Amino acid sequence: MKVLRNPTVWGAGALALMTIIALVIAMVYVSPPGQKTVIFYTDDAAAIRPGDPVRIAGINVGKVKDLSLESNQIRVEARVDNSAFVGDRSQVQVRMLTVVGGYYVSISPIGDAPLGNKPIPVERVTMPYSLIRTLTDATKITDNVAPQPINESLDQVQRGLTGTNLESVSAVIDAGNNVMSTIEKQRGQVSAMLNLSNEYLQDVNNYKDELKDLIRKISIIEQSLTLYSKGLARAMAGFGDIMDGLSPVFIFYQNHRDKALVKIRDWLEKSRMWSERNGVVVRALHLARVKIERILGAQQAAPELLATDLCMPVPGSPC
Repeated sequence: MKVLRNPTVWGAGALALMTIIALVIAMVYVSPPGQKTVIFYTDDAAAIRPGDPVRIAGINVGKVKDLSLESNQIRVEARVDNSAFVGDRSQVQVRMLTVVGGYYVSISPIGDAPLGNKPIPVERVTMPYSLIRTLTDATKITDNVAPQPINESLDQVQRGLTGTNLESVSAVIDAGNNVMSTIEKQRGQVSAMLNLSNEYLQDVNNYKDELKDLIRKISIIEQSLTLYSKGLARAMAGFGDIMDGLSPVFIFYQNHRDKALVKIRDWLEKSRMWSERNGVVVRALHLARVKIERILGAQQAAPELLATDLCMPVPGSPC
């Protein structure tokens, strides 16, 4: 009982209890429960800050804990949830968080076995765009370029542009200037031709209704002549049949046969000539109609229906 009343004992007990509590707090801070440590190395940590989010497949699983500088690389320590799998061949990418700024660490969990305490090497860590790294890589590329052939080529170009060769180059440039001057002069002529074409199209557009009416009338005349030609051909065929039926009468008037044959042949010749001329007229009308239709077709204003689009059946010429 006297021991319990001793203040020294109470002080020592309180000190021990505070020490235990401090150790527990330190352990929780260093290694929080339910989380594990993921370590990776990089050669440029300008885009990484402690507290930056760590994501796997776009889901936040932890934060960046600490950064420390080593001899030739930077050690980055991150805390992630124990439930998040991180494979032994995982890759790390530091990406931009928003357009305004900010970055986050993205882990691609690749591998069959857990990463454990092994760090992710620099080779599997990708940082954002760095101007310094780009310039360094460009220097590595130009290190393999042999400068002597380039100097020789430049010397040859310089020698080629001296003496009489310089006059040749000047002549070529003058010729090019003359060509451009000619093109500039002809540009006005081309503009005048385009203006004339525009006026022609405007006139056609203004008179397209009259042209449509003209096409309709031509198609009616063309179709009428075609029907008359078919009717005349049918009449001539019927006339031949009639003549065959009247052959006994011509035998009766045998003495007047020559006169009758001359009149019949004359009538047949006139009919044939009229039919041939009618065909020429029909073809000419058809050609004129086609040309006007082309003009209206270019204006997208062709008539919808013409007489030539219809079929008129006549005896001996069905549709």
